Amino acid sequence: MPKRSGSKKRQKSSRIQDFEDDLAYIPPRTEERLLIEHTASLSAKKILCISTGRAQHAGFLADQNPEAKVVCHYLDTQHAALAKEYWQEADCPPEIICAPDFPEETFDAVCMPVLQQGNAELNREFLQQAHQRLVVGGTFYAAINNPTDKWLHEQLGKLFPKVTRKAKKTGTFYSARKTAPLKRKRNFDKEFSVTMSGQELTLMTRPSVFSHRSIDDGTWALIKSMQIRPGMKVLDLGCGSGAIGIASILAEKGVSVTAIDSNARAIQCTRMNAERNLSSEIFARLTLLKTHTYETNSPGKFDLVAVNPPFFSKRKDAHVFMTEARKALKKTGKILFVTQMPHWYEEHLPHFFQKIKITQVGKYSIVQGRP
Repeated sequence: MPKRSGSKKRQKSSRIQDFEDDLAYIPPRTEERLLIEHTASLSAKKILCISTGRAQHAGFLADQNPEAKVVCHYLDTQHAALAKEYWQEADCPPEIICAPDFPEETFDAVCMPVLQQGNAELNREFLQQAHQRLVVGGTFYAAINNPTDKWLHEQLGKLFPKVTRKAKKTGTFYSARKTAPLKRKRNFDKEFSVTMSGQELTLMTRPSVFSHRSIDDGTWALIKSMQIRPGMKVLDLGCGSGAIGIASILAEKGVSVTAIDSNARAIQCTRMNAERNLSSEIFARLTLLKTHTYETNSPGKFDLVAVNPPFFSKRKDAHVFMTEARKALKKTGKILFVTQMPHWYEEHLPHFFQKIKITQVGKYSIVQGRP
């Protein structure tokens, strides 16, 4: 028995090495590497994966199961685009999708890497969706970059009657079999009421959308600072739940809004919130674009660009926002940023815009620039 076990390990290692030698290899993150190592013998007709990188695990499984349907899900268009580019020349590439939720179909196996420092609520929802997408008798595989993990083990215990745990030096691997459908489904969406332009509105957000469960103070500061005039064309870069775009389009008659985000759920929430709160005539003046390039294909058409860049972006997104905003603005237009770090904009905004002005609104700064 020990000899056969060692032989299996050598076979698995050989499969992984042969796979890695066949492409310009980008190493997977720890949690995805654990999945690759522990599912080297996985054979199934339909497999659903999530990735924290370039869909390395999905690609490995597609290579090992050339007749199978292997799907890798992303929420962000940039991550999905990078994965598609990475696998475009593979003989058996995985199917890369970018959508708000997992596909509405069943799978024989679902594989999910989890970051210890990731979004806990989003992970809980994805774990629930993974269970729902599994056929009865199907197997769920997960790995986390924490060798002493308790959190993921606890979450899996709420979904599956039996969970197998393997602790390694770099993280922990789990497997569990679905024996029956969930008796109760938890709703992770959040509805809340706000007042805009004298109207009582109901907005909805979902995990991973910026400022889930409420409108953050920075967004309110930006909304208060916008001077919307009738007939204006407004560009909402990084629209999140759609609050800025909806506030703009309701502020005056004839306003049109283009809302852009790379997060599939942000576009979904913006659409749902607009459909719920706007008349059909006003909704027709809203354009939604799901893209990480933030290109509008409408150069020089916008009177106002409003941006609430996420503070955790290390300000890289701000450069992309400014480049595309500069292209999109009319010569008489202006851009508004909301930030708690105005000095960075004082230094960098003059490379793109003129007449820089900074106004304090509560604990936030509104930075204004013109072409």
